[in-house]
Amino acid sequence: MTQERKRKPNIIDFVILLAVLAVLAAVVYRIVIHPGGQEEIRIRYVLEVPEIQTEFCSKVAAENPVFAYTDEREIGIVTAVSTAPAYFKGTDKEGNPVYTEMEDRSILYVTIEADAIEMDTGYSVIGHTIQVGTTLEIQFPELYCQAQCISVDVIE
Repeated sequence: MTQERKRKPNIIDFVILLAVLAVLAAVVYRIVIHPGGQEEIRIRYVLEVPEIQTEFCSKVAAENPVFAYTDEREIGIVTAVSTAPAYFKGTDKEGNPVYTEMEDRSILYVTIEADAIEMDTGYSVIGHTIQVGTTLEIQFPELYCQAQCISVDVIE
């Protein structure tokens, strides 16, 4: 019968562990946070929040930070806010479209600027894809909502 000797960790094991952790941190940084080593560019994108209660529109203002709701990381700064009346689209007896303005409901448009990396599928702001048609769950200092990206432009 052979007895196995229990081995105590020593300083070499600790150094190897630190080296492995450093390599993993570098890989995560390179792939997730700053992929492709591309330069960041400044983008301006517009989010549309449909059929929001009009009273909540005043909760968003220029200079507010915008956070991704999923991880609470900042994805830009509000530069402009505008609203438009929200309408319900229906049809009359003949099938013609009829639009009725919805009382106490608005469409909120929020213009945001952020540093981003250009990707094949749009732009990446701290790992969040920004492209026309994308729905984002966002948090302002006083309001949470879902919004759809309706335009993206590069600021030169």
